[in-house]
Amino acid sequence: MDHAIHHSPNGTGHEESEVSVPFIVVSLFVLLIGVVLVCFLVIGIFRYFHSVNHVEETVRASQQTVPPEPRVEERPWEQLVTVRAREDHVLDSYAWIDKKAGTVRIPVNQAIDKLAKQGLPSHDYLSDIMAGRKAPAPAQPKTQGSSNVAK
Repeated sequence: MDHAIHHSPNGTGHEESEVSVPFIVVSLFVLLIGVVLVCFLVIGIFRYFHSVNHVEETVRASQQTVPPEPRVEERPWEQLVTVRAREDHVLDSYAWIDKKAGTVRIPVNQAIDKLAKQGLPSHDYLSDIMAGRKAPAPAQPKTQGSSNVAK
């Protein structure tokens, strides 16, 4: 077995003895058949899942359950406009809160001006703590049956 290696004078050329054209053709044919089978398998799987999903959708559509709170709003801007209008009305109008007690609601701008003129009551709680005294008790709300008339 004499395998003589023949070199071309300039170092170019190809191997002529081990290329099998029929093997390459058969391999390509087997790959083509495999690709076609995989395509049919994928199409079948998609059709199966589509039919299962379609059955589930029809069952869900027939039940029509109401989702739990909070629900997604279809037009949230309309509700926001309504809420803002109600807030503006409350902040900018006069109204009775309690007629018997004489409590009224005034516009917020006037309430701010009134508080700025009168000032807020204040108490130095830090000095009470440092001196060991208790803070003053909060004012008790008036009850309807009591009277504050001095005797």
